[in-house]
Amino acid sequence: MNNQRLASAVLASAVFLAGTGQAHHSSAPHFDSTQEISIEGIVTEWAFVNPHAYIYLDVTDENGEVLNWRCEGSSSTSLGRNGYSEETFIPGQQIGIVGSPARREDYHCTLTSLIFPDGTVVARNGALPEDKRIGALPTVIATDVAREDYLQNGQPNISGYWVRAGRGGPPSARVGLPGGMGAPGAGPAGSRPAGGRRGGPPRGPQLALTAAGQAAQDAYEQIYDDPSIHCDIGNVFFGWTHDGHVNEIRQYDDRIVMQYGYMDFVRTIHLSVDEHPEDIVPSRGGHSIGRWEGDTLVIDTVGFSEGVLHPLGGILNSDQMTATERFTYDKDNQTLNSGYVAVDPLFLEEPYTGQATMGISARPYEPYNCTELSGDNNRRPEDRVSD
Repeated sequence: MNNQRLASAVLASAVFLAGTGQAHHSSAPHFDSTQEISIEGIVTEWAFVNPHAYIYLDVTDENGEVLNWRCEGSSSTSLGRNGYSEETFIPGQQIGIVGSPARREDYHCTLTSLIFPDGTVVARNGALPEDKRIGALPTVIATDVAREDYLQNGQPNISGYWVRAGRGGPPSARVGLPGGMGAPGAGPAGSRPAGGRRGGPPRGPQLALTAAGQAAQDAYEQIYDDPSIHCDIGNVFFGWTHDGHVNEIRQYDDRIVMQYGYMDFVRTIHLSVDEHPEDIVPSRGGHSIGRWEGDTLVIDTVGFSEGVLHPLGGILNSDQMTATERFTYDKDNQTLNSGYVAVDPLFLEEPYTGQATMGISARPYEPYNCTELSGDNNRRPEDRVSD
């Protein structure tokens, strides 16, 4: 191994990234993006997991003391599409990391780039070079797939594996959609931005809140209460497209089962009932009744538990929220298009709306197996292990 080359690459990458740290807005509440650190060490463990993979490494400081570091990367699902696998890093391997330090824990960072001993630099969300790919397969959208338009039971065929087409996610401005639906969580001009209590300017959608909704937002601290930290899907809309995990839809005569790739969440859409039961136990998915309007599946859902509609924006929903969703297969483009309108009279003064476009996945659903390793950086002081 060429240690001098590795050290030089670490330094060069640190200098280059010093001016780009402010771009990492989503990490700001957890990591100090105004600081860039560079470390070089020996890998002790590679946790290739969701929602964030972690590299553990021993770093020898200037006094000869060996420090146990761990650095957070993207989800294993995202990394897998970029050529990573469980075999990418092995104990004893030398690696350099440039990143930002954790705000509430020592020897913990989020990485912005990796530097290999041969001098290769790979950005956090960059593709791994072919010569460093071991056992990884990309998740891609399949094209020109032969599909039956209808199932034997007469239902329009929306079954199969689906993956988000494009980045998706809630944009910052309203986008008009068919049927009057707007962008996810977008609000009219002049409505007050949600969130932004920590980590810089507001990053969430603009949405008018009721007094109760504002109180819920004020009590919400993203660094501790973000659903993903607790392996919680948060809500059914965000989870359907988040991070491009592969979803699966299975159709039966009396129900449709939606297996989310995010957090392994499962929804059942009941087709054989006309009314919701009176004894619903509130849950993230609530109770859903589906009906076909031509080739469009219309889903009516009630019985949601209190959740988080937009984790970064700090927009919460109450247990009074109801939702209507529409799913239609576009056979010309081979996409599954959906839109939703959620109404919450207790927390929201206007509907929360959005859309998604999914393509046919060339890979099947894979278990998410949430393993949260953020540790004390995302625990309230009274819950921290090291304090």
